[in-house]
Amino acid sequence: MSSSGWTDDELLNELRAALNEPPVDESIIRAAEEAFAWRAVDAELELLLLDASSDMNPALVRGDSSRMLTFHGERFSVTVEIDESGIIGQLIPPGPGQITLMTTDGPQALAHADEVGYFSLPAPARGPVRLECVVGDARFVTEWATP
Repeated sequence: MSSSGWTDDELLNELRAALNEPPVDESIIRAAEEAFAWRAVDAELELLLLDASSDMNPALVRGDSSRMLTFHGERFSVTVEIDESGIIGQLIPPGPGQITLMTTDGPQALAHADEVGYFSLPAPARGPVRLECVVGDARFVTEWATP
C-alpha cells in the first residue's frame, strides 16, 4: 500500500475509470479556460472613483474640453486630466513608475512618472483608453474610460 492509502492496483483501476469517462462538453472547457486565464492577473484593477466632468461635480470641471478622472485601488490611485493636448497625471502615493497608455488596439504610448509621481502622455485616439501602471514590483490597470 502506498502512503496515500491506495494500493497500486486500486490506483491503476481509478485512473483507468477516469480515462474511460465520457468527454467533457466543449463549452465547459472553454468556460474553464477563460476562468483560468484570470487566475494570475497580477494587476490590481483601479476603479473609477471620481469623474470631475460628471454633472455631480460641476465645480471640479476646468472646462468643456478637459476631463479629470481619479482611479482608486487598494494600494494605489492615479489622477489624470485628459484634454485635446494630452494626458497629465500623478500616481498616489507619489513616486516613480512606468505608465502605458492602452487602447483597444494595444499599447499606444509610454511615460515615466518622476519622483513625485507626475507623468504626461500624448492625446489618445478616439475610443476607450486605460492606463497600465508599474510601480516597483506592483502592476495595476485602470478601468476603461472614454476621453
